[in-house]
Amino acid sequence: MKKTILVDTNIIIRFLLGDNPQLFSEAKKIFTKAQEGSNNIYLDEVVMAEVVWTLSSYYKFEKVNIVDRLEKLIFQDWIVNPRKKLMLKALGLFGKTNLSYIDCWIFTVNQSLKISLETFDNNLKKLKE
Repeated sequence: MKKTILVDTNIIIRFLLGDNPQLFSEAKKIFTKAQEGSNNIYLDEVVMAEVVWTLSSYYKFEKVNIVDRLEKLIFQDWIVNPRKKLMLKALGLFGKTNLSYIDCWIFTVNQSLKISLETFDNNLKKLKE
C-alpha cells in the first residue's frame, strides 16, 4: 500500500516559490517521490486555505497566479483529499470573484451539503442569492 504523507503549508510554499534553495530542495524531494509513485501527499483544506492566504497576503500574488499554481498542484493524482473536487471548485470561484478563499470554501461546502448559509458578509450574501 502506498504511503500517504501530510504536508504543512511551509512545504508547499517553499516548493512553489523556490525562494530558499535548501528548503526548496527538501520540499522538492517530497513532491518528486510522490510523482514517482512512492507516496501520496494529503493536502488538508486548512493547509490549502493557509497557502492561499500566505501567497495573497504575504507574497502579494495576484489571484490568477495563485489559482494557476494551486490548480496545477491539486490536479495531480498523487495529491489526495476526499474533498479535492470541492477545493478545486472553491479555488475556481476565488479566481472569478472578489471574495476571499475562505468565503469561497464556505460557499462551496454549503452548496455541496445543500444546507442553509447564514452570513453578515454582503458579498457572500450576493453569491448565495
